[in-house]
Amino acid sequence: MKKLTDSDYRLPYIEALRPAEKLFEGTTAPMGVWGSDRETGERGEYVVKLIRGERMSPRSCLFELLGAWMARELDLFAPEPVLVHLSKQFVEKTLKGRDGYRAAFQSIGLNYGSVYEDGFTTIPADLVETSQEMLEQAKMLYVFDLFIANSDRGHQKPNVASDGSQLFVYDHELAFSFIHLIPILRNKTPWIFDDRDKEIYRKHHFYNVLRNKELDFSEQVEKLTRFDTVFWEKAFSLIPDEWKKEDLSDVRKHLTSILENKVTFYKTISKTLLS
Repeated sequence: MKKLTDSDYRLPYIEALRPAEKLFEGTTAPMGVWGSDRETGERGEYVVKLIRGERMSPRSCLFELLGAWMARELDLFAPEPVLVHLSKQFVEKTLKGRDGYRAAFQSIGLNYGSVYEDGFTTIPADLVETSQEMLEQAKMLYVFDLFIANSDRGHQKPNVASDGSQLFVYDHELAFSFIHLIPILRNKTPWIFDDRDKEIYRKHHFYNVLRNKELDFSEQVEKLTRFDTVFWEKAFSLIPDEWKKEDLSDVRKHLTSILENKVTFYKTISKTLLS
């Protein structure tokens, strides 16, 4: 699984060629396409979240890309992110008269996408207890979502699937929710959760599975230190300029402050599961 910090990592730039036959459900109305890697010429199937689609925006595309990079950095299996270019010719010739045409027309240019992965289905939360490896992944995902303030992995919309041996995580357009607050309203000590954070952890897909157990999250919290200068500088260099790069600096500052207080953050996480 390629990670952003790998020395040979590159962010694939895909040219959309034709729509895929598969239909994908979701609030953001993702679109399936077949496309070609502009650098290698390799063709593949991709899932695209249209930048002007439902609940999407340049900021949402940034968060999707950053969330996927971060999840993979933590050894969580997230779909490989790509940039998908929709040309006017592609939209007019292959989508006109079909559902999604209007959103696609408004999204001509770069969009967030990911390599299509098959063989994963939504799972009951307690299934992770059948495998120690999957339980460890669930612990990592819980820590990760609290770290990035992701409220979009709840009971009703888990945004996590499995193939029976590993978890598959996706949909991060609503992560980093602190960005939507004006600075004066943001938690000044994000390593200590406030009332807003309760909405994130108490509704988390794995909250009831993990709570009231004697669990050690030290390894998971330590993994967060992988988000160092190398990670952030590489992310900044690859994110399209039009995807609100100014938000990336705010996200980095916020998350770095948590890592500077990671001992307290670890204790805070443990306390969330004792109530």
